[in-house]
Amino acid sequence: MKISSIIVTAVFAGAAGAIAGTLFAPDRGSKTRSKMARKGKLYRDYLMDKLYDLSDSVSHPFEGIEDQAMRLSKKAINKGKKIKEEALKR
Repeated sequence: MKISSIIVTAVFAGAAGAIAGTLFAPDRGSKTRSKMARKGKLYRDYLMDKLYDLSDSVSHPFEGIEDQAMRLSKKAINKGKKIKEEALKR
């Protein structure tokens, strides 16, 4: 099959699709675009809520670990100071 016949077929198929879409469209283009924009905003809000929920569920377990690490590091610093003081006394 020649490349020119493929291109001609694609152009005619595209034109036929555009005509069919225009004839069978339920609403005007501006109405359809506004409906799509509203749906897009709803889906965006839904996905953002799910993303925030996911980030919260991942970050909450690590908040406790951070507090534990801070307490342990303070404990280790205090113990190191005590050992240093004892070593200096000798």
